[in-house]
Amino acid sequence: MRTLLSQFCNSFDEVLRPLLDPLNESAEALLKAGPDMPGKAVRADLLDLQHQFEALVRKVSEQQAYVLLFGPLKSGKSTLMNGIARSYVSEVSSLPAYPCMVFVSHGETRSFDVTRYSGRSERFTDPTALHLFINRAHTELADRIRSAEEGGEVFDPALHYPEAIRRVDVRLPAEELAESGAVLVDTPGLYARMRFGYSQMTRDFRDAASCAIFVVKSDNLFLEQVFEEFEELLDLFSRIFLVVNLDSAKRDLAPDGRLVPSLEQEDPLRIIDAFENLAMSAPLKRAADEGRLRIYPVDLLRAASARLAGDDAPEAIQGQIDFEAFQRDLSDYLNSTEYLVAFLGDSLRRAQTLLDEAGRLLGHPEVSKLENMVEDLEARRQDVNRRRQAIERLDSTDWAVVFGELTERLAPSIREQARLASSETERNLDTILARWFATTASFQSLIEDDLVPAFDRYQAELASHVRKILSQEVLSGTAGVLLTTDTASDLYTAGVDINFIGREVVSGLADSNIRRAIDVPLTTSQLPIKRGFFDWILLRPLEKVRRNLLGDPDRPALRIPVDIKQKRLGPDARAALVRKVDVFKSRFFHETVHHLQEQVVGSYRAAAIEALHDSLAKRDKELELKVNELVRRLLEQRRILAHLATLKERAGIATSKIEELSLEYGATEPDLLIVPMEADEPKLPVIPQAGPLGGAILDPATMPQIQVERVLEAAVDTDECIESGDSD
Repeated sequence: MRTLLSQFCNSFDEVLRPLLDPLNESAEALLKAGPDMPGKAVRADLLDLQHQFEALVRKVSEQQAYVLLFGPLKSGKSTLMNGIARSYVSEVSSLPAYPCMVFVSHGETRSFDVTRYSGRSERFTDPTALHLFINRAHTELADRIRSAEEGGEVFDPALHYPEAIRRVDVRLPAEELAESGAVLVDTPGLYARMRFGYSQMTRDFRDAASCAIFVVKSDNLFLEQVFEEFEELLDLFSRIFLVVNLDSAKRDLAPDGRLVPSLEQEDPLRIIDAFENLAMSAPLKRAADEGRLRIYPVDLLRAASARLAGDDAPEAIQGQIDFEAFQRDLSDYLNSTEYLVAFLGDSLRRAQTLLDEAGRLLGHPEVSKLENMVEDLEARRQDVNRRRQAIERLDSTDWAVVFGELTERLAPSIREQARLASSETERNLDTILARWFATTASFQSLIEDDLVPAFDRYQAELASHVRKILSQEVLSGTAGVLLTTDTASDLYTAGVDINFIGREVVSGLADSNIRRAIDVPLTTSQLPIKRGFFDWILLRPLEKVRRNLLGDPDRPALRIPVDIKQKRLGPDARAALVRKVDVFKSRFFHETVHHLQEQVVGSYRAAAIEALHDSLAKRDKELELKVNELVRRLLEQRRILAHLATLKERAGIATSKIEELSLEYGATEPDLLIVPMEADEPKLPVIPQAGPLGGAILDPATMPQIQVERVLEAAVDTDECIESGDSD
């Protein structure tokens, strides 16, 4: 049957349900994020908000009536729940003061859904397994609470122990709950040690719950502290049922030693009268006079036992209010237009409260910090990419051309040093040749001990000079090369120090890799030799004469007396040696200059280019890893921001639509909420004028005739119900 109320519930669901996914996705994304991720501080609040939105959506879509049960530990709340549901639910409600909310509603089969603060849920079908599970959870929670207290912190399960149980949803076959649509909500016992978030919990349900039931044992009825927090409930709920749990089997001791029925058994109403006249505070008295507070003295244990046993008419007890009367008053309230107004108004207020909370969370400094971090990460990503682009340009540069210019700049100095060194070497060579003819040294000694060392000294001196001027040029800056402004800028951007590379390379050049072996091309056959008298007499061949004088051609190591050198070699041999040495030294000097330029400067150039490319590759790899990490973090954070942006967008839409629903339904006459409507029948127009229950008075002139008749019929039916005392 379609009514304004069902139409409101459908519209309400369409407005709020789209928020559930982005809430869950935002919380999940933050849950999976790294520990240094900004915004994690709001994850617990987002999860909490998600739970509350889900509860509100479920309540309205299923038109559930939440009934909260409060009271000290062991006051009889569990027994009361058994009685109301007419089904045994104590396997959950009698757990050892675990500080979670327990929701009991009708279901085709018995099941228990445990939801943690992290959002993770588990389902149980075996009460024993559930009991063992929560017992373990209770021990773990106690340890975490003590740990937080020892650290001087106020325990918050969402931060200190997200695996703590937030709520337990109990579904069981309970026709009483099915008919009324009631959901019993068992709250943690008052004065329990683990009552973190208790005040927030009760206030959160102010706009979600229809009414509250406060259970207290008759023994505690006159304890002032029991009602300290109960008085807060008076400001939170428009209707509270105070159930005084009696013990009808209680006995008192008579003066003669006999056990006689106690006052609770004989005349429990006297206890209530005494409480109202002597112990009830002014706020409680005022609430009772206004009809918002009603008191029911009931033996809950006896009543629940009878209802579970199927006894619909248990034996009445003198002075007690029948449990059925309490049940009937509760049902009448849940079926009344007063409740409908509260249901509709509470739902709208609760939705607005939660949307305001969503707005607060979305404007949290941690979210702003996350947005700033995304901007910073994006700037850093662009900077790293800019550096990698610089590396790419540097890597494609023709560094052989860049470093080739260094050879040209060093060439004049090298040639000048070669000229000076060659002049000195030439003088040394003349001296060496003259000295050889004046000593008994062998031809091999001339080459190995005199000429080769002389040429090597020239090579070493020139190599030392080349290394020196190269080092000076390299150490003067930019590794000895002239860089364009763009290239220098790219090196700076890439973070590559070409000066360091130049210093490292030039210091690693070794002499052994620079100087070459010297092979002076002098042979005995090149020397003109004069034959002696016996050579002519004996007709000795010239080669044999040379062998006898100088030694084996491959190793002419025979020492030659000075007079023999003068007689047998003479000026012709000296001239021949000078010519051969002159030819060799000219070629050697020229080749050595080019060789050393290539070996010293060229080796430096090749090694520097290789080191530069290695450095660029290494730097690029580092930047690649860095940019990959930045991209990973960016994607992670942008994903979170995307979920939050979706949530913000949908929350904004929901806020405006909730305001529209408030204007559309907030001023509707209560009785009209349950009037059947035709499928295509237009909505009832209302004017903002207060009616008897705070709603607007409908203007018949603006209503179709069929609606006027329906309203009048509903009003007549309502009057008849009031006159007959039938609140159904």
